Amino acid sequence: MKIDRIIGGAVQTCTYFVVNEITHECVVVDPNEETKPIIDYILDNELKPVAVLLTHGHFDHIGGVSAIKKLGAKVYMSKEDAWQITAPEQMAAFFGLKIEAFEVDKFIKEPDLLDLAGFKFKVLDTPGHTEGGLAFVVDEYIFTGDTIFMQSYGRTDFKTGDFKKLKSSILKILSLDGEYTLFPGHGDVSYSSFERIYNPIMED
Repeated sequence: MKIDRIIGGAVQTCTYFVVNEITHECVVVDPNEETKPIIDYILDNELKPVAVLLTHGHFDHIGGVSAIKKLGAKVYMSKEDAWQITAPEQMAAFFGLKIEAFEVDKFIKEPDLLDLAGFKFKVLDTPGHTEGGLAFVVDEYIFTGDTIFMQSYGRTDFKTGDFKKLKSSILKILSLDGEYTLFPGHGDVSYSSFERIYNPIMED
């Protein structure tokens, strides 16, 4: 397994690629709206995107979905956040952007286990930043979206945000046995052992 990251878009969102180096299949997590670098990465590395996993429905995490779907990938997200794909509340308009709508191939929730590109992704429900927030656990890695960042955590002042739910979701992630590398939707990679000690939500 190889995990690569591209940072781009209006709010510098992290898009991740989970690559099977034997089959050249890949899973894309949260493709931001700056699609050219994402598609270039896929084509330049001769990858076959089989799935797009969405941690939540905010525009900066779904903006590149349509472009990747055209390459044959299936799209997975929570039903609770699907309304955001075409909602007038989408924040993209604030940045002068228009997100191309797409169809979700499968709605997912905890405790679904997805077999994609030769890897098994465990789905965790992580509401708080949005009602339909998800995290994805594969081996010793967790894609946390905007739930938890290095020494920080997601906003809860957007529609369907809820601080109590967010804190509960973070405690769920950090209570998993073992050490995990955390891949957030923005900023630097972190580790579960570090966040258990230094994340300020543990004191709030």
